[in-house]
Amino acid sequence: MAEILGVSVATYQGWESGRRPIANMRSSDLLGLRRRLPALGADLDVVSLLDAAMDADRVIEVALAPPRHGVPHPLSEWVHTRDTAHMIAWAVNGSPPPVLRRRPVPARRGPVASAPRLTPDERAVFFAHLRDTAEGAACHRGEGSLLHRQALYLASYDPGADAASWTAHALHSRRHRAIDGGQR
Repeated sequence: MAEILGVSVATYQGWESGRRPIANMRSSDLLGLRRRLPALGADLDVVSLLDAAMDADRVIEVALAPPRHGVPHPLSEWVHTRDTAHMIAWAVNGSPPPVLRRRPVPARRGPVASAPRLTPDERAVFFAHLRDTAEGAACHRGEGSLLHRQALYLASYDPGADAASWTAHALHSRRHRAIDGGQR
């Protein structure tokens, strides 16, 4: 299979075991791989999740890494798909995307994570970042509304005790700012 895909055996084994993320490939190589996989018999539904997985990785990476000045937040650049939200939810709460739920989990040798789960500390940082992003979105001209809406939506995945009350407050306060033209 490694030969067919044009990669080394070590690279292929790294993908299989989860030690080497496919997202680390050059974009042109990843695009070529994504186009070859269906011809090799890969499930089209699973292949279609590659883009969503890369988008989810980018959102999670920005949330977990120190902010970079001048770089737009990925939640402000485009409307993310439902598949992207499902991939993020998989990392946050372990619930696989609907496309993957009906598929059997392949047997693997050695220690392999059952899902791309964030640690409890990473989840706390992720949700804190989403809350801060949603609250600070009013400062961003142009993309502020999209940034707020998407950060608020993803923050709703937070299973924490105060998450529902925070979400209700964030929705309520944003509504009043919009009605009053930002005077509150």
